[in-house]
Amino acid sequence: MNEVPNYLSNLRRGLIRSEAILRPEKKNTAAVLVAMVLRGNALNIIYTRRSDRLSSHRGQVAFPGGRFDRRDSNLVATALRETHEEIGIAPHSIEVLGGFEGRETRSSEIFVAPFVGLVREPFELRPDPKEVAEIFEVPLAALEDRRYRGHYNWSPDGASRRFPAILYAGQTIWGLTYELTLRFLEYSRRAARLSRQPKALQAAGLAAINSK
Repeated sequence: MNEVPNYLSNLRRGLIRSEAILRPEKKNTAAVLVAMVLRGNALNIIYTRRSDRLSSHRGQVAFPGGRFDRRDSNLVATALRETHEEIGIAPHSIEVLGGFEGRETRSSEIFVAPFVGLVREPFELRPDPKEVAEIFEVPLAALEDRRYRGHYNWSPDGASRRFPAILYAGQTIWGLTYELTLRFLEYSRRAARLSRQPKALQAAGLAAINSK
């Protein structure tokens, strides 16, 4: 991606302002961070593989994040706090660009609010061994690449079910994390498309997006 600053600017404008994403009433709520890291002239996304010792979603690939806590001022504060606790990246190292539409988990019925942030150097990854088995990155280009699309067979109760998935470097991104990844990619494509256009067309495109 040759126009990273322009892309990030367009992505920010296309996302929902993080302060405007409110916690739904009468729902268990969590927040996650789609954390982007600049590697050379390309962007990678940080994922975690959850510990096998956790009571729910054990061993599954996820974005860093977790449950809303009363000490959190809002949902973006939840995403930043949980990211710090799970993988060691401090909030001051993260430039939050915005958020997008959340989803509810099928099994536990928890509403998950996703936010997008750029991780600034220097930072150190320190996984919490109680929650995180592994931290890994996937290039944004690989997430878009159809060659890495496939399926995952899940058999929690003996009856096998097939889910669409992203298969990359031995990791399987499926379920809610897959759905949130695809939704983020929609915003990403739009920002990348605008970044390749002249500034006048960019402004017109962003105005159309913001009017929806």
